Amino acid sequence: MKLKSTLSVVYPLSCLLLMQPAVATAGEKKPAKKSRTSSSPRNNQAVKISPDALKRTMHVTAKDNDGKEIDFFVFDLEGTLVKHFRMLEGDKEEIAGLARGKYLYNVFAGDEEAAAGEFEIR
Repeated sequence: MKLKSTLSVVYPLSCLLLMQPAVATAGEKKPAKKSRTSSSPRNNQAVKISPDALKRTMHVTAKDNDGKEIDFFVFDLEGTLVKHFRMLEGDKEEIAGLARGKYLYNVFAGDEEAAAGEFEIR
């Protein structure tokens, strides 16, 4: 009488279970994917913000805002106003002289908020 090895039966089954992706049931939610961008991207319809790592500055370019003048405000995390620029379409400004850390920005076109977000000086 020949005995079957239980290892050969269990091993393929356990591999299949490990290779199966996790499936959420009806009551559970899948964990959200973490994106590399923040919840408020630096580049939006109102302005384009790009870092200059060597100078520790940020370059701000006003995009097409229907001919309206925009106000660009920069705040530190405590809520203190650090910089303010008034810009027209195509204007470029350089934010320099900021200490390392995170900063919040708000962009207003007239009385409407056109964009908001954060950036970091490293």
